[in-house]
Amino acid sequence: MHASFWGKARPRPGEILSFHPAWAHGLDVAAAGRALILARPRPFREVASRVGWTVHELEAVWLHLLALHDLGKFSPLFQWRVPELYPPSIPKPDHRILGTPDPGHPKAGLLLLSEWLGEERTAWPALLRGWSPKAQHALLQPIFGHHGRPVPRDIERDEPAAYLFGAAAQAALGFWNQVEDILPAPDLAPPRPSALAAVSWVLAGMSALADWIGSSQSWFPYVSAETETAAYWAKACRQAEAAVREAGLVPAEAAVRASFATLTGLSHRPTAAQDWADTVALPKGPILVLIEDVTGGGKTEAALVLAHRILASRHADGLYFALPTMATANAMFDRMSAIAPRLFRDGAGPSLTLAHGRAELHAGFRAAASGFGPEADRDSDDDPDGATAAPAWLAGETRKALLADVGVGTIDQAVLAVLPNRYGTIRLAGLAGKVLIVDEAHSYDSYVGKELERLIAFHAAGGGSTIVLSATLPGETKGRIIEAWRKAVGTPAIRPSADAYPLATLASATGELTESRLAARADLCRTLAITRAPDTGAAMARIGAAVEAGACVAWIRNSVDDVIEGAAALRTTGLAAGLFHARFAMGDRLAIEGRVLRTFGRNSSVEDRRGQVLVASQVIEQSLDLDFDLVVTDLAPIDSILQRAGRLWRHTHRARPIVGPELVVVSPDPAGPVAADWMRAALPRASFVYQDHGILWRTARALSGRPRFRVPEDVRPAIEAVYAQADGDIPTTLERIRNEALGRSGAERSIADQNLLVFADGYRPDGHGWQEEGRIATRLAEESRRIRLARPAGERLVPWCSHPDPRIAWALSEATAYERKLRGRHLPEPRWRKAAAAARDDWGRFDEDVILLPLEEGQDRMWRGVLSDEAGSLLSITYGTGLGLLF
Repeated sequence: MHASFWGKARPRPGEILSFHPAWAHGLDVAAAGRALILARPRPFREVASRVGWTVHELEAVWLHLLALHDLGKFSPLFQWRVPELYPPSIPKPDHRILGTPDPGHPKAGLLLLSEWLGEERTAWPALLRGWSPKAQHALLQPIFGHHGRPVPRDIERDEPAAYLFGAAAQAALGFWNQVEDILPAPDLAPPRPSALAAVSWVLAGMSALADWIGSSQSWFPYVSAETETAAYWAKACRQAEAAVREAGLVPAEAAVRASFATLTGLSHRPTAAQDWADTVALPKGPILVLIEDVTGGGKTEAALVLAHRILASRHADGLYFALPTMATANAMFDRMSAIAPRLFRDGAGPSLTLAHGRAELHAGFRAAASGFGPEADRDSDDDPDGATAAPAWLAGETRKALLADVGVGTIDQAVLAVLPNRYGTIRLAGLAGKVLIVDEAHSYDSYVGKELERLIAFHAAGGGSTIVLSATLPGETKGRIIEAWRKAVGTPAIRPSADAYPLATLASATGELTESRLAARADLCRTLAITRAPDTGAAMARIGAAVEAGACVAWIRNSVDDVIEGAAALRTTGLAAGLFHARFAMGDRLAIEGRVLRTFGRNSSVEDRRGQVLVASQVIEQSLDLDFDLVVTDLAPIDSILQRAGRLWRHTHRARPIVGPELVVVSPDPAGPVAADWMRAALPRASFVYQDHGILWRTARALSGRPRFRVPEDVRPAIEAVYAQADGDIPTTLERIRNEALGRSGAERSIADQNLLVFADGYRPDGHGWQEEGRIATRLAEESRRIRLARPAGERLVPWCSHPDPRIAWALSEATAYERKLRGRHLPEPRWRKAAAAARDDWGRFDEDVILLPLEEGQDRMWRGVLSDEAGSLLSITYGTGLGLLF
C-alpha cells in the first residue's frame, strides 16, 4: 500500500517516471547517512562516546530514523499537492482535512512517530522503547528538523496525528515495519539529557546533509514504485558512497609530519613563534592556543604548523581560517592555495574553498570551482534554497564551504553556526573535527566578540581545537576567550598571568595553562618615531615634504568622505594622490586594489613607489601586504594605530629616501585643555566612526608619552594603557561620552547573548526565529544597503561592470551605502522603473532588498543617477571610477 506514495515529483527533462516513491527517498537519505559515517567517522565517534553507545549502535538508531525523516509525506495533505499522483489506495481528503492548516511534512511526521512511540505496542519496532517523551523528542528533533530548523511543536494544541493521516497512517506504519526489516533499531537505554542535547547539534547538521545528498536526482534517479526494497537498499548504499566521494565529503588523508620549510615553502629559519608551534607538547583532547606577536611576525605560519601537527596525529581532519573581512579572506585564500596540499598526503586532493558573500568574484576561486556537480532536487514544500546546483558542490554555497578539508572565509560564515538560522547546523557539522583558526582577533567589536566566544565554546564542547591569532589583543578580551573555552570543556578556572609580548598561550582540557614568552623576529624589532600633527593642514605639509624627498606615503583616514576630501585637498597642492576606500563598485575596487599592490606591495620597484601618495580608509589596515616610507594616520584606537604602523617600513630589503620609520598621527592634544568636543572639533567624522572618545584620548596620551615607540617592548603596555579598566584616568569632560560607549558595549554583548544559541539547550525550537541566513545579522553595524550600479543600453539597463556571467557582472557592479545617506530613497526615477524591474528578473531572492541605481554619463567622466522614495523625494548620486559614490 505504501509504495504508491510519492516523495519527489520534479523529474528531470527526459525522465520517464513521474515521481520517486517516499519509501525510496527515505532509504536514499539513510544510505547517504551510512556513507557519511564511513567517510567522516570522527564526529560520529564523538557522538557515540557522548551518549554511551558504540558507533555501531549509533549507526543503527540514526539510519533507522533517517529512513523515517520524511514520514510526514504520507499525510494526505502532502500527497494532495500533486493531485494527479494522489495514491488511489486512500480516500481523497475531504473539506475538513483540506481546511486544516498544513503543518508541513516534518512536523506531521514528528507528530505521527511521537504518537506511535507513546503507544509502545509490542508488535511495533523497539525504537526508543521506554524513553520518556522528552528524551524521544530530543533525539527526533535533529532528524525531523532536517530542513535546517527545529520543528515547532506544541503538544497541547497540535492536532492528533490520526486526524492528519487517517487511513494513510496504515501505509506509513507499513513503511516503518519495512524499515525495521532492513534497518532494525536496537533497544537502547536513553542517554543523559545533557548528552542528548550535546550531540543534537552535530546530528542535526549531518541529518540535513544526508537529506541534501539523498535529494539529488543525479545521484539517486527516480525508481518505480514496484522496485523490491531490499535490493534497492543495497543499490542506494552503493550510490550514496559514490555521491559522498563526488561531493568532496571524504576527508583527504593527512600528511605525515613535515619540516617547517617543507610545509610553508619558506627558506628562512623559523621565528620564535614558529619554533614554539613546532616543538610545544600537544596534550590530548581539545586545546585552545593564543599567539600574540607583532604584525608580520609569522603568526599564520605558526598556526599552520600547529594545525599540521594536529592533523598528522589524526586528532583532526581539516581546518577553517576565520578572518575579519572579505579582503583578508581573499588574501589568505591566495596563500593557502599553495600550502593546503602540503597538509595532506601526496595525491590526496584536498578540497579548498573560500567562504564569504562575494567568493564568486575571486578569480582564483572561480577557476578552482569551475566544474559543476550534481543538481539537487528540492522537496515540493521546501523553500527555494533547499538545494541548489553548485560548482564543485562544496564551493557552491557558503553553508557547504565549511565541510571542505580546508576552508578560508570570514568570521561571519563561522559564527552563523551559533546563530539561529536555517541550515546553520551544516556549518557546525563542517567544523566538527576541524582546527578552527581565528585571525586578527583584536579587530572585532563587542557584538562579534561575544559571537566569537560562543563559537569557540561550541567548537570546544564538540571536541574541536581553536587557534587564535592577534598582534594587539587586549587582556580583557583574551580573558573572555579563555573563560568561554574553559566553561565549555569543564575545567577549573584558568587565568592567564603573563604580560610578556610576544606570547604564546596554550590551554588544555585538563585545566593546565602554559604561557611561553617569545622573541620577536629580529628585523621587526625597531623603534618608530611618533609625531603628532595638530590638524590636516600640518599632515598635508608633512606629506608634501616626504614626497619632495622621493618617499611614498599613505594617509589613512577614518571615513570615506574624509578620504575623498583629503585626496582633493592634496591635489590642489599639485600632488596626484590616489584613493582607496570601500565605496566603489566591487569590480572597480578590485582593480584599484591591484594597482595599489603593484605600486606599494612587496614586489614594487623604486620607480613604482617614488613620490606616490595613497589616501585610504581602513581597507589597507589589514591583510594587504603594503609598504610605505611614511604613514600618516588620523587618530583611531590604539590597536588600529598599531595595525596601520605595520604598513610602515614593512620590508627591510628596501633602500629608503628618508631617515627612519615615522608615524604621523593627526590628533588633538591630549595634554592641553580637553573639552567635551575634544575629538569632534578636530576630526568630526572620525568622532562618529569611533564613538568612545575616552579610548581615543587614552590612545593619544599613550602615543604622546612614547615619542619613540619600541616594537615589541611597548606594544603590550600601550594596549593595556588604553583598554585596561581604570576609573578616573580620563578627563571629566569625556566621562559622559566614555560611559555611553561602555553602555553601548555592554548592550551589544547582551543583545548578542540573547541572539546566540546555547549549547546545553540542544537543537530545539526555543523562541528563536531561525531565519534564512541572508536575513540574520552577524554584526551590529550601522544600517547599510547594497546598491547595484547600472548603465543604459538602449531601452535596457545592464550591469556597470562587464562579465560573461550576468550574476557575476551584477555582483561586480555592487557598492554599499549607509542608510543615513539614503534616508529611504531606494527607488530609481520613474522613467527607469520598467527597465529596472526587467533587470531584476534574474536576481536571486536574497537580492530583493538590493537597490538598483541607473547611471547616465555626465561631464568630467562622472556618471549621475537619482533615487527617490515613494513620496517623490529625490537624492542625486554621482559615481566615478576615480572617486567612488558621492551623495
